[in-house]
Amino acid sequence: MGLWLRTRRIPVLAAALAACAALTAAAGDTLVDLPSLGSDAARPLVLFAPLLVCMGLAFSLSSRLPAAEASGSRPVTRFDQALVLAAVLLSVVVAYAVAVLLDAPTANTVGRNTAFLVGLMLCTRRAAGHQVAAIAPIAWVITMMLIGNTGGNGQPHPWTVILMPPDHVPAALAATAMLALGTVAAPAAPLLRDAT
Repeated sequence: MGLWLRTRRIPVLAAALAACAALTAAAGDTLVDLPSLGSDAARPLVLFAPLLVCMGLAFSLSSRLPAAEASGSRPVTRFDQALVLAAVLLSVVVAYAVAVLLDAPTANTVGRNTAFLVGLMLCTRRAAGHQVAAIAPIAWVITMMLIGNTGGNGQPHPWTVILMPPDHVPAALAATAMLALGTVAAPAAPLLRDAT
């Protein structure tokens, strides 16, 4: 267990979670004007907070000792899955706490969006390797900001997930499904070998 903790560089992930919590608390319901092809709608600044958790997890999960992990008797894959779920759960709790304590309902989207983007990262990691997985959540956020709106009224398309309001149940279900799929895919070896 100690070797796994050192190998996965848990302090880096902890720093990413702390930065996510700080950005969520500082941003609250703050809206910023971002480029978009669909409308001039302002977007919540907390849209970027889940990316910090995704980057921390991508870094932690890419820090491996393949030979030792393959030959060891510890359930390393279960540890990795537990790490993913703990990081996402902590993000959900922090987002909810900020939303309640600071009366900033938009901050509550951070937990849902973290679940979705982490699941997306893990699925991409399985399909394309560590390097591509690290940029997949960033690419999703940027793409949704650019093309995620309907017409000129600024309403997001339902398939964007991350742009939906905090109480949007289908978005929460989609995020849960993506996280579940990603968590199941996490222990599997990438289909494509990473160039290392």
